[in-house]
Amino acid sequence: MAHRRTTDETLMVTGMNVVRELLASPQPVDRIWLRSGTAAEVGEHARARRIPVEQVTPDGLARLAAGGAHQGVVARVPAYRYAELGDVAAATGSAVLVLDGIQDPQNLGAILRTARAVGVAGVVLPKDRAVAVTAAVVAASAGHAFAVPVARVTNLARACEALKEAGWWLVALTAATQRSVFDLAGEVDRPALVMGGEGSGIRQLIHRGCDFEATIPMAAGVESLNVSVAAAVALYALTRRAPKR
Repeated sequence: MAHRRTTDETLMVTGMNVVRELLASPQPVDRIWLRSGTAAEVGEHARARRIPVEQVTPDGLARLAAGGAHQGVVARVPAYRYAELGDVAAATGSAVLVLDGIQDPQNLGAILRTARAVGVAGVVLPKDRAVAVTAAVVAASAGHAFAVPVARVTNLARACEALKEAGWWLVALTAATQRSVFDLAGEVDRPALVMGGEGSGIRQLIHRGCDFEATIPMAAGVESLNVSVAAAVALYALTRRAPKR
């Protein structure tokens, strides 16, 4: 899968498992800093990719990490490489995830981690009124943001149409229906789950273009779940009970 578009932000990636995920991905890496005696295999993997590795003091690592939990390793990534929408639409996988306006980096990171676990073909984000893939998102995803194709688009409604043309069925997760996502699961092959942002939900223009609506059943007195939790429940419901082809 081609990855072309990038953010302008240089990412300082911290944490042992996160950096391991980074090194296992095709993402470019400028440099890695290691505390002496820490994770020799990380340094070996980096050198095998011809990535400069520098040994630094704990104080030096702390400054580079800027407060992040570095666990003895920090990596600098020149920019996060986004996937092309066409590649996501044409990919095979258990589902596609469309996120309409997620603004909290922690939520987006948690969602990307779940997306990797489920095996989604890709995630689609709008460029406006939504968080990009930042260092905070990468940390919250435990590095799995590097292993999930993420397309960032100017026009989310057109992107949804492109997914439909490629054979994906758009499923809006909303409280405005009685139909359970668990009941819908057996009926939808190649689901593209559409979720709204924190508090605002799915925009009307996006909602109107969806093929199905579904909700997560709640006990009395509970109105909603955190968006990252809702994404996990809905993705597993749609993919683990989907009909086999």
